[in-house]
Amino acid sequence: MSEQDNNDVWYDYAVLYVGKKNDSGQGWAALTSNEQEIAALWLLETDVFNGGFIQFFCNWGEEAYRYALRALQTIGATQVTDIITSAYGCIKHLEEDERLTELWDIPKLLSMEQEQQLDALDEQFWNNEDQIAEKAYGYYHGKLNMMPI
Repeated sequence: MSEQDNNDVWYDYAVLYVGKKNDSGQGWAALTSNEQEIAALWLLETDVFNGGFIQFFCNWGEEAYRYALRALQTIGATQVTDIITSAYGCIKHLEEDERLTELWDIPKLLSMEQEQQLDALDEQFWNNEDQIAEKAYGYYHGKLNMMPI
């Protein structure tokens, strides 16, 4: 299969598992461990390329972050692992902040320096060499016997 075909199959499976999560009253618990990782990776890539790490985290929360981090480590995407770990480090201090009533309060509570650091990390993500979809397809293809849907 060509690289494009791999990416298409990866996309189809990722969307399937995100839908399974979203359509279930159980959320993430409705997915197997591998399915959680696939869905979280897709949400990570989609949101970071759209609006940055803050968009991903504020849309999906720490649980999705943990699944994405686990998946990145599993597939050997070390550069992106370092990037999102650093990005999370910019917001971690807010987890006990009493002003935080919802995740979308996070951007309002960041310093200019933290915003700039997150912007720089987003740029690194956009230009990373890990090829997440390719690595993820290579890893999960065998695990889940991925075939075109």
